Formats: sequence, C-alpha cells, structure tokens
Amino acid sequence: MRFSISTLKTFTLAILEKAGYSGEDAAYFADSLLFANERGVDSHGVTRLRTYAKRIASGVVDSHAHVKVTNDSDTFLAVDGANAMGVIICRETLDLCIERARRFGSCFAAVSHGNHFGTGAFHALYGAERSMITVALSNTSPCVAPTGARTAFLGTNPLAIAFPSRKYGALVLDMATCTVAQGKVILAEKEGKKIPLGWAVGPDGSPTDDPKAALQGAMLPFGGAKGYGISLVIEVLCSVLSGAPISKDTRSFWNDFERPQDLGFFLGVMDIAALLPLELFLDRVDEVFDRIKALPKAPGVEEIYLPGEIEALHTWQTQTAGVELGEGVYQDLLKLAEEYGVSPSLLNGGRKEESPCRT
Repeated sequence: MRFSISTLKTFTLAILEKAGYSGEDAAYFADSLLFANERGVDSHGVTRLRTYAKRIASGVVDSHAHVKVTNDSDTFLAVDGANAMGVIICRETLDLCIERARRFGSCFAAVSHGNHFGTGAFHALYGAERSMITVALSNTSPCVAPTGARTAFLGTNPLAIAFPSRKYGALVLDMATCTVAQGKVILAEKEGKKIPLGWAVGPDGSPTDDPKAALQGAMLPFGGAKGYGISLVIEVLCSVLSGAPISKDTRSFWNDFERPQDLGFFLGVMDIAALLPLELFLDRVDEVFDRIKALPKAPGVEEIYLPGEIEALHTWQTQTAGVELGEGVYQDLLKLAEEYGVSPSLLNGGRKEESPCRT
C-alpha cells in the first residue's frame, strides 16, 4: 500500500507531538525519516517512528537540547551533542563546520553525547547542497563481529560522503560497514521475512537466514577484513577522538529506554571553492561521470548507476507514486496511533492507488 509523503509527514508530526516533540526541529527530524522512505531505504524510515517516539517520551533523549563547542581550533572542533536528537546534532554541527570552511577552507568536528543519526546521506547531502564535500560518520551500539570473532564488538559504523555535480545531482555514498544495515534485519523480522545468508551469524557463530537469530548473534562486516578495517577506523574517529564510548560500551537504540545512547560522530566539510572555481570542479566531475556512464555494459545490464543515483531516481518516482509501506509497518503505525491517541484517519486518508514504483 502506498501513502503520500505529505500524509506520512502529518502523521509522523502528530505522533511526535504526542510524544513531546514539536516545532521546527521536529519537522526537520520528520523530513529525515521520510527522506529514507522516499529513497527506498525503508529500514531507516517510519518503521523507526515507534522507537524514536518512545525515546522522546521516556526522556532518554533530550529533544530540545542543542550542541555546544567544547574545544575550538578554527578548523577542528570538539562538540558536545548534549544528548540531543542525532539528526539535529548533525545539522547544527555541520552548520558550524560550513561557516568555518567558508573562512578557512575546511572544518571537521568530533562529536560526543550523540544519539542515532538516522540516514547518513541526509547529512552528507546537506553539505553537498551548499557546495561542500561532506563527510558524516557515526559509531553505533554493538552488533558487528570483527573478522574472526563470533560476538559483536563494533557498530554498523556507517560512512556517508557527498559532493555536488551539475548534470547528475549530488553524488552520495552512504553505506554501513557491515554487509547491510542492521535495520534491514529488524525490518525483515517485523515483516516475517527471512534474510539472505551472509548478512549475519546466530548466537553460535553459524550463518543464519533467521532475522531473530541474527539479532541474537552478530552482523558481519562487508568484504570480510576490509569492512572490518574500515569500521575500526570509523570507530576511532568517532569514539576515541571525541571521548565518546566505543561501540561496545554504548546503549541500544532499540531496547534501552533508561539511559542515553552516548554515540560519537565525526563530521566535516571541505569548501570546493577554496581550491578551485566551483564551476570547474562541476565540469570535471561531470566528465568523470559521463565517461563511466558511457562504458560498455556487462551482459544483462541496462544502465551503469552512480552511487546514490538509484535512490535519487526512487525519490523522484515516489513524489508521484507515494511511499510504499509493507503490511507489518502499516499495522505497527496503526497500533502506534492508538497508543498515542492519534486518529488513524491521518494515515488512512492519504492512501494512494497502487502504482508500482520501478527503479
């Protein structure tokens, strides 16, 4: 079933308000959830609304806090996230970095006392849309086993990098350093589906296609030792550098509603215009992309896509066709509406006729 974006935003804001979160920051946060659904990254979309609302209502997240700079060297900042919403921490920190980069060419920030920052592409594109090469990294609660181990120690430790182009829109690489984001396993469990072998191991360290067993075991790094190495580098940048706990010592986003997560981020921007004219950069980027697009295609391949291009096409299509939600997510939203005293008509009134969204 499909829902208009405006309907899902109205419904999301109604739930957030009942949980104790309203105003411009709440609207920006709602946009970050719908951004994920629009791009087809449903594991990071409204399926998480229940957990976010509970964290707000329980007070384990300070949804009205704002970041504080605790150490300042002009182009490198230590930032206290103050246990604010992760999305808001990222926006406020990136605003600080962008202002510095316009003066000094670049600026990076190590952030402590954070909460789940959602979809990394949302933050990376925020900077790219302002003509900045943008990097957004986070550690997460432990769910990934280092190569050779069978128990979780690292987080999914996502990596997002974006920069502008003229012809193709901003390029954005957004990836977890495990085979897939754990949210996809959680979504599979919610929808009663199996997961592919190779995503995770069960509690005994054996490969599993059962999402419940996977959630009791550990996710696997992508590319074996290569993914493990990248994840460990992100861990150091996000936790050791900022003073935040390492992933193993952070708290669960899904299950701990008594203590803050206490995550670490590493965010930064580079002002393209500090090195060369922006128009020249865009010309050069477009030339690289054009040449990739023109390469001979492998058998059965119709299009060579750039990182983030499929998601951008999905966004364009969902603006007309609406966002598709699985039955499990839909039923969960209806239960959420009942629990928070929100009329289900806010959701059902925006259902659209079936019109499959192809990518």
